[in-house]
Amino acid sequence: MPYYVSFDRAGYLIGRNFVYPDYRLQFPKYYGYTLRHLRAQIRIKVNEKAIEGLSEYNIDIPPGKNFIELNAAEMRIVSVKVDGQDTKFEYDGRTLRIYVNSGSHVAQVSYEAKPRKGLYFVLPDEHYRDRVPMVWTQGESEDNHYWLPMPDYPNAKFTSELLIIVPKPWTAVSNGILVETKDLGNELLWHWRLDKPHSAYLVALAAGEFEVVKEDCDGITIEHYVPRGHSNRARFSFYRTCDMIKFYSEYTGVKYPWPNYKHVAVSEFIYGGMENTTITIVTDTTLHDEHAHCPGSKFPCPGMEDFTSDGLVAHELAHQWFGDYVTTKDWANIWLNEAFATYFEALYMEYAKGRDEFLYELYQNLRSYLNEYGNRYARPIVTRLYKDPEEMFDRHTYEKGSLVLHALRNLLGDEAFRKGINLYLTRHAHSNADTEDLRKALEEVSGQPLDWFFTQFVYSSGHPVIKYSWSYDPGNKFIKLSVSQTQGDDSYPIYRLPLEFEIKYPSGKVDIFRFELNEREVAIYIPTSERPQYICLDPQFKLGVKSVSSDKGFEEAIAELSSDNLMCRLEAIDALAKDGSARSVDGLSKALMGDTFWGVRAEAARALGRVGTEDALKALLNVLSNEIHPRVRQAIVEALGNFKGNENVAKVLVSVLENTSESYYVRSRVAQSLGKLGIPDYSRYLIKALDYPSHNYVITQGALQGLSELGTDEAIDTLIKYTELGKPTLVRMIATQSLGKFIGIRRVYDRVRELLRDQYYRVRYAAVSAAESSLDPRFLDILDDLASKDLDGRIRRYARDVARKIREHMQRGVEYARLREEIERIREEQRRIMDRMDRMEAKG
Repeated sequence: MPYYVSFDRAGYLIGRNFVYPDYRLQFPKYYGYTLRHLRAQIRIKVNEKAIEGLSEYNIDIPPGKNFIELNAAEMRIVSVKVDGQDTKFEYDGRTLRIYVNSGSHVAQVSYEAKPRKGLYFVLPDEHYRDRVPMVWTQGESEDNHYWLPMPDYPNAKFTSELLIIVPKPWTAVSNGILVETKDLGNELLWHWRLDKPHSAYLVALAAGEFEVVKEDCDGITIEHYVPRGHSNRARFSFYRTCDMIKFYSEYTGVKYPWPNYKHVAVSEFIYGGMENTTITIVTDTTLHDEHAHCPGSKFPCPGMEDFTSDGLVAHELAHQWFGDYVTTKDWANIWLNEAFATYFEALYMEYAKGRDEFLYELYQNLRSYLNEYGNRYARPIVTRLYKDPEEMFDRHTYEKGSLVLHALRNLLGDEAFRKGINLYLTRHAHSNADTEDLRKALEEVSGQPLDWFFTQFVYSSGHPVIKYSWSYDPGNKFIKLSVSQTQGDDSYPIYRLPLEFEIKYPSGKVDIFRFELNEREVAIYIPTSERPQYICLDPQFKLGVKSVSSDKGFEEAIAELSSDNLMCRLEAIDALAKDGSARSVDGLSKALMGDTFWGVRAEAARALGRVGTEDALKALLNVLSNEIHPRVRQAIVEALGNFKGNENVAKVLVSVLENTSESYYVRSRVAQSLGKLGIPDYSRYLIKALDYPSHNYVITQGALQGLSELGTDEAIDTLIKYTELGKPTLVRMIATQSLGKFIGIRRVYDRVRELLRDQYYRVRYAAVSAAESSLDPRFLDILDDLASKDLDGRIRRYARDVARKIREHMQRGVEYARLREEIERIREEQRRIMDRMDRMEAKG
């Protein structure tokens, strides 16, 4: 089946493979009344996994309207009152309509619910007896109305207070400040209030057996709630929080806009983190010990971290400005929340860890976006053509969006960018905004029209694909620089691109050549008396969102490894990996041994693994014994997995795997690589490694991945065993995903079908991934069912995409069969013709 490229009515490029035929334009919801304040009392009934609620609404209703509607899913409505009197209401299981006259009123709703989403009970059970019991909410995108009747959309903003009744000795946390706690005998009441308006999806609670770690940040109270018994790990995860608050306040010119800030680490969270106003809920998998953070050295080991929560903490904290203080008007503009949080996370890394860390993070963002673009779909960052809001929370919104903001910052200059951000935040404080509001703020402070930029990069799909080459004419003393845009039909036809090239000469001189590319192809002549050693496009990564190719020889690439700019050195490594000659291996080896930035050394190690020669292997083994940065060591042992069947490599990997002073994450990579070597005798080391203790069971995960590479009967049985309830969710997820290689085996196929119905989101998602790996049409029935009925919008979308991919694969198979039949028919006709010719010749 072909992919579809189309334009909307405004002429913006819709993209490829994102829009399904049943999609319709989505616009902001309009409720027709104003909710000023929401007060709710929630009693958590742990044994029943249910809640009893009494919610109260201060509302203003305009003239001519005689009812309000609240989103309220799967509840039992006990009673409804307005101004203390019973009133008429209608309820269909999804929407509660309350009849009330215009004016200001107080409405009350008494209800009961056993939420299937929005509010989650994580309790000890027969499979997980040692769990710390807890309850937590996840409202984004529109799930809060499964536990609290409300106008559940981002443009509904109001002040709120929650009175949460929990069993002793539980702690309950919510938005804002703690007003009081009250002893109710066998229960405790925790009363939290936020007096500044925020959006419906940001109302949150978490309750359970928590310990709290407190700190003061220039008068702002910061609290970290962690499951009982884990308070000693909070400092490794959250120690930079105050520094981040100060940085964001200074960079935006807007002081932290809320009364306090809290983290709550919870089990089985379905995201990495969620930025509820003043109460960020994060996965407890981000809690880690000192060895996970700093293997072989003392905390905080700046620049040498192995596992760090800094990215997660910085991202969610940035939302307190971008998303909570100013909130997207609708889901079509969600990049205003997520791209800003992703980019400000990177900006903090630049401030705290240096320029190279910042650029390397953006480089990883580009890779992530390009992976989604290449393997799944292309869409505009802002689009109204979607079905579920969750579809908008993808790599286009986060990573591509962050790169677009980076390009804007470089286009306008840092000062104008910061002033524009300040204007955007202050103008829309405690309110909603859309992309045009951002554009207008940036245009106002910079004096530049930006409609062309937003049309190219925000409202249209795809990205520029730039190819460049150069030659030197010694007679006429000029460089001929040829640059072209080669993007396909799913991208903007011809981009307007401000480009920079770094030109390095043998004399040591470095020039920066700038011009604006606004054609498909252009040739530029640059006068110079020297032949360049190398030319590098976008040396400081100012353009960000792009794909680049060049015909760079190994001598030029080796010279480029000496550039002061990280992006040029990374470009050189890519070129050397493609060349693969002995000279290229020498250059990569020097980069691996001597580059000052760990990210370059790691990329050089992976490049040597792809080259795969004996000289490359010697370089990797030599550096492994001396390199101390754990992330570079991860890359080295990962690269060693490419040397299949090599017993010497296997012995080295085993020695690292069994070294308990080694990084957890290095040992996990070792286990994967040991399996990739394909030597069955070494499976015993992987079986043993399944029981090695590690942060988030990463060594167990690596051992399972290694066993999946070996693919023996014992390995397959082990994978199936580790998908069982009782195993940690992250382990079950990896085991499930790994089964995708063996779907042809009946017991594997049957198990994956079971796992597609698993109660845990991460396991179901991994099972869909296993189905995708196999492209087995036997999964179509259950994938279609998940695409229409699964509670999680992310799984609904993923299952639908995988089902489409399987059908396309089947169609190609049919087309291939038809082609083979046609070829055979032509061959048969040719044979008959040749036979007739032979007979005619014989007669003659």
